[in-house]
Amino acid sequence: MRTIAVAPGRALVAIVAVTAGLAGCRGRESQKAPEAAPSAAATTTTTTTTTLPPPPPVWRGARWGMAPAEVLAAFPGEAQEAAAAAFQPPASGAADVAIPVYDGDGARFRVLFGFASGTLDRIQLSSAKAGETTCYDIEQRLTAEHGEPASRRQTTTNIQTKEVVWSPGTQTVTLACAEKPSLGFRTVTLDYAAPATREATR
Repeated sequence: MRTIAVAPGRALVAIVAVTAGLAGCRGRESQKAPEAAPSAAATTTTTTTTTLPPPPPVWRGARWGMAPAEVLAAFPGEAQEAAAAAFQPPASGAADVAIPVYDGDGARFRVLFGFASGTLDRIQLSSAKAGETTCYDIEQRLTAEHGEPASRRQTTTNIQTKEVVWSPGTQTVTLACAEKPSLGFRTVTLDYAAPATREATR
């Protein structure tokens, strides 16, 4: 067996080198960045905005709650600002917007739009020279649209008058007719009122 002699100085250098190497490895391990903790699942918050549909039309493009400018825009070339045009019975007060001439149901009407607190709450069509069947035709049409009337009242003096009322929920519709056939006198008024307006005018 051969014995390899190592000089004491070299043995010491080898031991120091090995020790330094081990310390360096331990240092590098301690310098490693700690692993990131698992992140919590991202929370997604969804905000749902409920957009209410517009109210149903009352008459043509008019809807309750419209401002005067919106009514004017809904009937371009027809509606115009009115100089406090008075409503016919059963309504009272004056209108801010009007359609001077509207042909429908066999007669020529003036259409008035009333606003309470700046929002549309009444529409009234009135004809001073209605046709012979205008009142009957409108009554039949409204019954087909809204069902049987909620009330009906008829009187006969020197003038025959009739008032028929429908209350479909979103509005109250009143048809008022007056005539004296011997004179060829016939008037028809069709009044649409928001529920609160109808209660206020009773």
